[in-house]
Amino acid sequence: MDCSPKSIQSMHGEQKRYTSKLSSTTNPGNDGDGDDRDAKKSVSEEIFWAKQRALAAQMEANADAGLKQEQKEKFAKRRLALVSDTLYFSILIACLLWLASPNPFVTISYLFGALSGTAYSYGLGKFVETIGGSIDDTDAEGAGVGQARFAFLILLFVVVGKFRSQGLLEIPSIMGFFTYQLASLGQGLREIDD
Repeated sequence: MDCSPKSIQSMHGEQKRYTSKLSSTTNPGNDGDGDDRDAKKSVSEEIFWAKQRALAAQMEANADAGLKQEQKEKFAKRRLALVSDTLYFSILIACLLWLASPNPFVTISYLFGALSGTAYSYGLGKFVETIGGSIDDTDAEGAGVGQARFAFLILLFVVVGKFRSQGLLEIPSIMGFFTYQLASLGQGLREIDD
């Protein structure tokens, strides 16, 4: 059932039409004719309940849209928290590596992998955001980043393989990439009050 304002206005028009039709068919001289009154009452009740159903459907659609928007905002906060936590852990571990390791390429390799992992976690969040949506959703902007999230991992391996001779190390780069797992663990352990 269409519950747009235009539909509701057309129902009002139908009610007026039925009412005028019934009043024209009613015999003014015969007050004892209950069939016309019953038909008029039946039509007006039918129109009343049609309006009520349209109003209920419209209210339900508005409530669903509001709830969907609220859930999207909550998820956007969590996605941003995941990316920022990934970046925070990456910088923290890179500082510790800079202090602990005599080879600066360990820290540089780790930072390169950590930046790739941060980009991957952003793409992962965008991908998860599109799950459950339909093809008709117009707010699926940025969904292409989510589909191409594995490109960051492939790019990491290509760059590390290319610049291995200049000192870039594989193991710290891969460890840096998987730093986003620490951030997702932190997100899972964090208590969220919704």
